[in-house]
Amino acid sequence: MMGKENTATFIGHKECYRLNPEDVREEIRKLIENGVTVFLSGGMGTFDWMCARIVFELKKTSPHISSYLVIPYLSFNILEKKYFDSIVYPEGFEKYHFKAAIPARNKYLVDNSAYALCYVTHDWGGAAQTLKKAVKKGLTVINLGEKNG
Repeated sequence: MMGKENTATFIGHKECYRLNPEDVREEIRKLIENGVTVFLSGGMGTFDWMCARIVFELKKTSPHISSYLVIPYLSFNILEKKYFDSIVYPEGFEKYHFKAAIPARNKYLVDNSAYALCYVTHDWGGAAQTLKKAVKKGLTVINLGEKNG
């Protein structure tokens, strides 16, 4: 992976009803046009997998982009490995209890990104907490949940 200035992460609720995949594709295209070449995913909810699939498809026309799945623990169930160039298990994560590993992974995603493409429609839960961290850290945030919530 390269520096965080060219890296985007995805933040979203487990379910993302009313979200048009074409809106997500358009925002990812804009990120690529703005110089983003690395995409980080937590691989947990519908939004993460939608984004991973779209990045995978966009690699056909933008082969210079990369997609990484950041896992919180080694027993993490990976649904579709083919969508990712690599699986990242951050150094030191073996010390976390599995429930603490997910917020730690979310912090890792924010700490290693300059952009956050989000689908957050309410202010509770892990996605909302991660979005708050992204805003506090000064990431460029695009929240599709504000339009679709």
